[in-house]
Amino acid sequence: MGGEVLNCLNILGFPSSINESVIADILTGAINKVNEAGGVIAGGHTISSDEIIYGLSVNGIVKKNKLKTNSNARVNQEIILTKKLGTGVYSKEININDEREDCLEVVESMTTLNKKASEILQNYNVSAVTDVTGFGLLGHLYEVTKASGISAHIFMERIPLFERTREYSLKYINGGMMRNNGYFGKHVLFNDDANTEENSNILFDPQTSGGLLIFVDSSDSKALLNELHDNGIKQASIIGETKKAAAKFINVFKA
Repeated sequence: MGGEVLNCLNILGFPSSINESVIADILTGAINKVNEAGGVIAGGHTISSDEIIYGLSVNGIVKKNKLKTNSNARVNQEIILTKKLGTGVYSKEININDEREDCLEVVESMTTLNKKASEILQNYNVSAVTDVTGFGLLGHLYEVTKASGISAHIFMERIPLFERTREYSLKYINGGMMRNNGYFGKHVLFNDDANTEENSNILFDPQTSGGLLIFVDSSDSKALLNELHDNGIKQASIIGETKKAAAKFINVFKA
């Protein structure tokens, strides 16, 4: 959303039975990603817990003229999604078949920062940005449309998915998906051609390190998309468009 990472603190909990090498790998991965983001790890805190818990408390800075909020989307903009959907439903499969090519692609996606995309979008008429994480695509899209006083149309056939996202959306139904549907579902209208359990599960699936939702003027959308593609963000796609406020904040169509 236009910010730069300055410093971070580790927040780590783990049981005493865990091998120290596992904890070392977690902390190594974290410091590598924080450094890649341009920040440093300045310390942290550890506790004893029944399961491994890890996160980061992050401090950053943003110039006011670069700040992109989730409350400034405008009517007649196009919506770009920069990563594929499906990390939530893939999580169990990764524990079983972590060497499959599509599972490796999911892991790579989750370990890829949104830094490059966030830098590129600063060159275009982008009015609002949010990431797609725990609330799923529809939850985060709802937050933008409500805060901006608009509605959005999205199209299932334009949304980038991992190879087996559709299959796993029915095989690995998760609690986060159901909670998102229960909370945000009343604000979404699935039109007849898109009204399936599979589509609903995909769009409410909570994502780990998902992509950005970028709200860009239609005059700039193609150029922004091309620059994203040229910089290796090949999966970025225009998935929908913004409209005047309607009875439902979000309308989902097949195509």
